[in-house]
Amino acid sequence: MASEIKSDKLSPSTGTALQIGDASDTITIPTGATFTITDGLGVAGGGTGLTSFTAGDVLYATGTTTLAKLAKGTAEQVLAMNAGATAPDWGSVDLTVLPTISVAKGGTGQAGGFTEGDILYATDATTLAKLAKGTAADLLTMNAGATAPEWAAAASAGFTMSAVTATTSGTDIAFTSIPAGTKVIYINFNRVSLSGTDEFLIQLGDSGGMETTGYYNYSGNVYDNVLLVAANSTAGLWLDGQSADYGLNGTVTCTLVDGTNHIWSMTAWTCSVAIGGDDTTQYLRVGQCQKDLSAELDRLNIGTNGSDTFDNGAISLLYI
Repeated sequence: MASEIKSDKLSPSTGTALQIGDASDTITIPTGATFTITDGLGVAGGGTGLTSFTAGDVLYATGTTTLAKLAKGTAEQVLAMNAGATAPDWGSVDLTVLPTISVAKGGTGQAGGFTEGDILYATDATTLAKLAKGTAADLLTMNAGATAPEWAAAASAGFTMSAVTATTSGTDIAFTSIPAGTKVIYINFNRVSLSGTDEFLIQLGDSGGMETTGYYNYSGNVYDNVLLVAANSTAGLWLDGQSADYGLNGTVTCTLVDGTNHIWSMTAWTCSVAIGGDDTTQYLRVGQCQKDLSAELDRLNIGTNGSDTFDNGAISLLYI
């Protein structure tokens, strides 16, 4: 049977302890009613023992039955243990005490920081390395082993011209430092003559040396619209030398046809003119030749098919 008791104060009949109901009883505080515990509810009773908070406060234990509050920190501070390792504290992150973070954990694995311009690249599935910056106008390219990037000087734009080589002595004019990647070469003749009636012979080569066989060549000598001499050769591209008092002018064009198989084509469009001024008598020297080299071209030679020596003029190269 429900009953109602109204009182401003309940006090124990003896001592200081006041019990309301038994362990099996339910004590209900109606919605909207206020139940005030003047001195707060201690931790032992399921409370905090604290009477108020400020936004951002963090609770932490100072003992088995005591809680304290830590006021919020400032922007970007992190929660860490204090110097005595007795309580949490707000502070800034000291990155110098952090270990180097590996790639597997989302880091770079690079201790000691970076230098301006460094580039990171992978050396395997879990390792990064640093490549220092190059110099002005360098290009990023792969190294010779195709294993890592490297900086390299940019290739010069357009054609490169060799030094002009005098053809006034000797039996061969060799160019042995043609750079890798060359695809077109112009061999320029300026009144180049021989001591006798041998033919000029142009041969190509690679790192294994000059190749002296395996050419597919057909050349001719035309005068006054008449083909005077026509022949083929397997030793190189030949051009008729006429005689000692004639010099060869013009250009032989060498073109890379197949870079994978190192196949080159040579086309000659030259003429022989009398040395000393008689330009009325000219012989057209033409020819075409193909050669499959063993490796990438890096050299060529202008010689003869006999023992004559050079005695006049000059030769130069233009290549790209």
